[in-house]
Amino acid sequence: MMDQKRLHEIEARCTQESPPRCREACPFDLDVRTFMARMAEGKPGEARKLMERHLPLPGIMARICDAPCENVCLRRDLGGSVAMHGLELACMLAVGPQGRPLPLPPKRFSIAIIGAGLAGLAAAWDLSRKAYPVTVFHDGTPGQAVLETYPQLGSHGDTACPKDFLAEDMELLTRQKVQFVEVALDHALLDKVAAEYAGVLVDAGVVSSLVPVQADMDEETLHWRDNICCAGWCSQTPTGHAFASSSRQAGQGRRAAQTLERVTSGVSLTAARNKEQGALHTDVKGIAPVPRVDPAEAVYAADEAVAEAARCLQCQCMICVRECVYLQKYKGYPRVYARQVHNNASIVKGLHTANALINGCALCGQCEELCPENFSMAELCLSAREDMVEKGYMPPSAHEFALEDMENASGAECALVLPDTSLPSGANPSWLFFPGCQLAASRGEQVARVYALLREGMAASAAPGVALMLSCCGIPARWAGRASLFAEHMEKLRQAWVDLGKPRIMAACSSCLTALREALPEAEALSLWEVLDQMGLPDGPLASLAPAAGEIEKSGSGQHMNGQGTAVRLPEVFSIQDPCTARHDSAWLAAVRSLSRRAGARIEEPRLSGASTACCGYGGLVWCAQPELADEMAVHRSAELPHAGLASCIMCRDRMAASGKECWHLLDLLFPDCANAGTGAEKGPGLSARRANRAALRRRLQREWLGQDAPEPGKGRVLMSQEMLTRLEEKHILLEDIEAAVAGAEASGHRFENLENGHILGSWRPRQVTFWVEYQQQGENFILHDAWCHRMVVPGSGGHEAVDVINSHQCCTDGQRGGQGGVQS
Repeated sequence: MMDQKRLHEIEARCTQESPPRCREACPFDLDVRTFMARMAEGKPGEARKLMERHLPLPGIMARICDAPCENVCLRRDLGGSVAMHGLELACMLAVGPQGRPLPLPPKRFSIAIIGAGLAGLAAAWDLSRKAYPVTVFHDGTPGQAVLETYPQLGSHGDTACPKDFLAEDMELLTRQKVQFVEVALDHALLDKVAAEYAGVLVDAGVVSSLVPVQADMDEETLHWRDNICCAGWCSQTPTGHAFASSSRQAGQGRRAAQTLERVTSGVSLTAARNKEQGALHTDVKGIAPVPRVDPAEAVYAADEAVAEAARCLQCQCMICVRECVYLQKYKGYPRVYARQVHNNASIVKGLHTANALINGCALCGQCEELCPENFSMAELCLSAREDMVEKGYMPPSAHEFALEDMENASGAECALVLPDTSLPSGANPSWLFFPGCQLAASRGEQVARVYALLREGMAASAAPGVALMLSCCGIPARWAGRASLFAEHMEKLRQAWVDLGKPRIMAACSSCLTALREALPEAEALSLWEVLDQMGLPDGPLASLAPAAGEIEKSGSGQHMNGQGTAVRLPEVFSIQDPCTARHDSAWLAAVRSLSRRAGARIEEPRLSGASTACCGYGGLVWCAQPELADEMAVHRSAELPHAGLASCIMCRDRMAASGKECWHLLDLLFPDCANAGTGAEKGPGLSARRANRAALRRRLQREWLGQDAPEPGKGRVLMSQEMLTRLEEKHILLEDIEAAVAGAEASGHRFENLENGHILGSWRPRQVTFWVEYQQQGENFILHDAWCHRMVVPGSGGHEAVDVINSHQCCTDGQRGGQGGVQS
């Protein structure tokens, strides 16, 4: 579990809560973004509340502010900076004061201010509103020094400014019990007030002879000596011309007032003074320029102010959130999610409310790639999952089905290590083809064809011999946060690899490649696509029934021949879909594009591809933990592809096809005789069929390469519609589970009969899951009416081992519906 220090380090990499440039430039920390939003909504009263909350002397500053925020506005090169100064003035003129300072008991420390310049008056404003007794020593009238420096304050009553803001703010200072004393401003006065008051501020803009040069001062604290601060120096141009900057002088007055508070309290003048925050990143790509709205008169009218304020970009980062369905779902951003994950891990007793957040991440790494600070939700969520597993907080239902599927794909029914029998006795293969469990489940025919091609193509090479391994790579355990299970699984693969003589591994799945490179680096695993691209194969489709080059030209662009010898018209243009686990594998990405073009495909890059590609919803076991979110990811990614998709990852292809997007796999182009005109739109096999297809591929390869015949599975006895099977598989209930549940209920007697309709309700618990089936016997078969399950042990539901019942009853293991096409229930 991360500690507070680590949490703050992680949080700091998300800049969404950092202030925008305009706010950073404002010495008073005015929330310019919110001010603009209120003005754009036509709510100048709400906007003035913000000004009164943040600005000293709000009327004076609205009149004379030199608006440093406009110099850094991101609209500057997109039509011109938003007119903050003009809008401030329009706001102050549109409505009257919106609040009154809260009455506070007076502080016991008195403050003296020498000089009634802008810095001195700003400090007096801030300190008096915090109930410090403040005395301002001045010569002439109280507002004379400010008026001499900023003569525009005296031009009131005309169209430029009908209000006398100087008089209004001076009156407010008097109401805040600031005392004004006319006296000669000299060294004798400075010595006197330094001895009599707890803190002293000297306004350098009024009495420069009493203060040191600014270069000798600490710019952050403006502390001079003892209990004396200085503020309000004039600024200088590079040519040496002195001028008064209103924002700088008033800003120094505020900083000096803050220092005086610390001086009187006896605390550090620098500790925790300024929060270090990274700069807010705002992407302005694609934002159209909008010209500044200039007022028809001297001051913005109400409608003009609304239009000009609406030009504000409302700067924020949210770069990752805009592209990620997962980040959007939980209505926050990575900095907030880091806190929620930390709090979730800190709970000893109570509800772990962030479990869904932690298990909803696809661990794809897109956010890290898009984020200017490389914030990784994948790293955060994976470490949280590992922590939850270690502490026993991870709900079994989150990833249990995926881990069961991993176990099945690596078990005796589906797994296979196939040596290259063409090699001389005792010789080891140079290569090991690792297709991955999902390609084997969805494209078994093409896996067999690729293996035959590799055996033939490598036979005469300098590195002959190709073995094959059918198994899951173990990445589900890695994604589930079960580090020990992943290590155990990889150790089994390592031993099989060692027994084969340590051949170099070529993988057809990017997730497999990631897992193998992490846990078996000495195997120097690379992608199948790199091998095929470097084999010297002829351009065009690789299938034996593919037409010759001249026939391809005659049949027209984008046509291949299928197994029936008929042309399969491919889409005119493909949008390439890169798998998220290959985003940084440049060799994979280059080989896929090369093979695609060599196979005759015209490909275009979508807006996000390569390193910035988006996940299809399979990664991180989101498909298992939060299927609805995974489906949203697939739909979102599909919408990003303007043309038919072309994927090198079978799960990208199958998931996008399931969302309604036409998507082809690279092997469909390389072996078109395994495809047809509708291949791109065909949905992938269901969960039951995937398991059956893996087992079928294993039997086929044993038969073709080892001459071993394995018995084919029999048909099951449970009849149901395809629609029902699809619905049940969405709940992670497989056909083999239903067959075993019915057989188990019949054998064990754990069932009830509904005497009204004759339906039987039975339960079955083969492992840490309880299945319920509602069925009816029909001759030797059973009609299924419904089924459901609970990923828990339900007392009284039975606990016989499934293998005993499966061995004694005929249960379907071919992934197909029972009987001859099933029965509608």
